[in-house]
Amino acid sequence: MNYTWIPKDPACPEKVEHLSKEVKITPLIASLLVHRGVTSYQEAERFFRPKLSHVNDPFLFTHMQEAVDLLNQAIKEKKRIRLFGDYDVDGTTAVAIAMNALRARVAFIDYYIPDRYAEGYGLSQAGVEAAISDNIDVLVTLDCGVRSVELIQTLMSNQIQVIVCDHHEPGEVLPPAIILDPKVPKDTYPFEGLSGAGVGMKLLEALFSSNAWPLEELYANLDLLALSIAADIVPVTDENRIYAFYGLKQINEYARPAFKKMLSAANRSGMIKLNDLVFGIAPRINAAGRIRSGRTAVACMLNPVSEDLDALMHDIEQDNATRKGLDQQITKEALDMLAKEPSDRSVNVLFATHWHKGVVGIVASRVIEKYPLPTLILTEHQGVLSGSARTVGNFDIHQALIQCAALLIQFGGHQHAAGLSLHPQHFNALKQMLNDLASVYFETNPRTPVLSYEATLNFNEIFGSESVFLIPKLVRVLEAFEPHGPGNLKPIFQTNEVYATQAKVLKDLHLKLSLVQQGSVVGLNAIGFNLIEKEALTHAGLAFDALYTLEINEFNKRSTVQLVLKDLKPSIAE
Repeated sequence: MNYTWIPKDPACPEKVEHLSKEVKITPLIASLLVHRGVTSYQEAERFFRPKLSHVNDPFLFTHMQEAVDLLNQAIKEKKRIRLFGDYDVDGTTAVAIAMNALRARVAFIDYYIPDRYAEGYGLSQAGVEAAISDNIDVLVTLDCGVRSVELIQTLMSNQIQVIVCDHHEPGEVLPPAIILDPKVPKDTYPFEGLSGAGVGMKLLEALFSSNAWPLEELYANLDLLALSIAADIVPVTDENRIYAFYGLKQINEYARPAFKKMLSAANRSGMIKLNDLVFGIAPRINAAGRIRSGRTAVACMLNPVSEDLDALMHDIEQDNATRKGLDQQITKEALDMLAKEPSDRSVNVLFATHWHKGVVGIVASRVIEKYPLPTLILTEHQGVLSGSARTVGNFDIHQALIQCAALLIQFGGHQHAAGLSLHPQHFNALKQMLNDLASVYFETNPRTPVLSYEATLNFNEIFGSESVFLIPKLVRVLEAFEPHGPGNLKPIFQTNEVYATQAKVLKDLHLKLSLVQQGSVVGLNAIGFNLIEKEALTHAGLAFDALYTLEINEFNKRSTVQLVLKDLKPSIAE
């Protein structure tokens, strides 16, 4: 993929100078912090030393007290409580957190995960009927429910009280339930970026504090919340960054057995970061919900695990292998189809009747890597098209679907990702309408994906006066910027006129390079994942410019600085 390289706007010089002096850091580090909203010693301390006491008061939700009162009454009267969570990572982690926190404190609590094929996304008709027939008294939805007006009306008319814990965009009409969703207009909660599991965590925090139950027991599940934050691509800012920080700390100090096995199967070792959860654990949890059942995913995250963990992990690994095969097959078919589409299109919108519903979201993301346009990948089941949408840049895919609502049976999601269903006869009209909306967006936004970088560095500046055989302070401080994610992306740097003294291709996909720069005494190793198409730029004697992040590479008990390449371009002679 070709990128447009754009330097970030310079941070406010006065703020950089003030922070640099106050915290005694270099102007470069100060500018990186100012870009992340850190402008004072106190804010820097919160950034580098986050504390769980800094998370928001859960009672800032407009209806939190009502939710807690309802649950406390249900617990006191030994009523039947059911958790309804979606089958993806966010929904299953939310259910596992609540089950772990409440099983020993509630007379009757169970959970329901819908079948992806038979029931689809969100609160389902089958789930509602099951709650009625099972004489459930209180249903708590997790990562869904805010748009399920009619289904919740049915529950309420059957004397089932409902608490909605969701983080998706609501519709114009809200369901008749106690709603906890920071995106509901006029809700008083100060942070809209929570995951679905994060909203569930806030409910549990409020419930625990109202009963003086030890929060430490609840926070023993922060590893699960960190996984939901990683997988759902929510901003790693505000309290999400605090929860992720402590969840990762827990995983690194005493990972739960299922996570330890998943990380091992994914060849993830050393210090585990949020990125390792995205690529090592999340696909396996998702695979269970996509291929088999989300209940398998929940079962392996319960504490204690009541089923045979080895058997569960065997099933999950099988599901993940199946998912990989389907992913590769469907992605190839989708790319072949798109090669025949008009080159001036503004969206990728495809469907095939035989595609597996469980992997269309992954395929949409793969397609964007090749054709960076808003993308819908759909399949057909029982006469209805359904699937997933992903987007690029700042094109709001959820807002676009709102404008196409007359063509859809249902939809839900947020700016970056959504799910939808429609009747086949509306497919062409939807494709045309989305193309028109995206065309307007691209009139004022670049079609080429943008990579923003923080600063231009020479290799000598990475080490300064420090030994090239040790990890320099700059890289050590950058490590403390973790955990990274939207809102706190890993800093990208540019270096001009570098040369590869050694170059290898790994697995026909990745570049492994040894780099030097004209006028620098420093040589650095670099890895470029999926950058095989840039190999020609690295031939002996050719100068090229590089965008990269800096990391510490651990190999054979030795730590070295490594560049993780994001893109390469030929150097332009002055």
